[in-house]
Amino acid sequence: MDRKPRIAHLAGPNATIQNTPPLVTSNKARAKHDLSLLADPDGKPGRFDVLRPQRLAAPVTVYVEQFSAHPLETDAAELYGPPDGYIDSVGRVHKERQSASDKPVYEVELRPEDGLYPLPYMATQSDGSAWEEECAFAGAPEAKARQGFFPDGSRSFEEIDRLQIARRARET
Repeated sequence: MDRKPRIAHLAGPNATIQNTPPLVTSNKARAKHDLSLLADPDGKPGRFDVLRPQRLAAPVTVYVEQFSAHPLETDAAELYGPPDGYIDSVGRVHKERQSASDKPVYEVELRPEDGLYPLPYMATQSDGSAWEEECAFAGAPEAKARQGFFPDGSRSFEEIDRLQIARRARET
């Protein structure tokens, strides 16, 4: 079937399909602001922050470790082109390998116009405390609550389009 599927989309305050996960302050932000860290069931700080789609404010260059997209990429290393550079043990980037411990990397410029990127949520409340849920505190009045739903479908569709899991090599 070559036709695109048709979907029904409902939006608004009563459309629970549009509800979003709570924007909870990440452990990166908590550490930066000396706030207590989110913990796993064992009481240890969570291994990973939950990521939320957000927009960059300015272009940034990041370095991605070569062969880190899949655990078996190195098995076919001979099929890949060279990395863009190497990062040494103190974080400096070089075009050529300086020592055996240097990590091969790809250089990527991320720009605001690229769209949303999954990033740790860095916001804190106006009093400096962390966001633990959509309300400023448990049982908070409406004036101390944030919206937990999208007002229309545009953001949902933008996230789906940008963060898709699988993509064909060529769009049809």
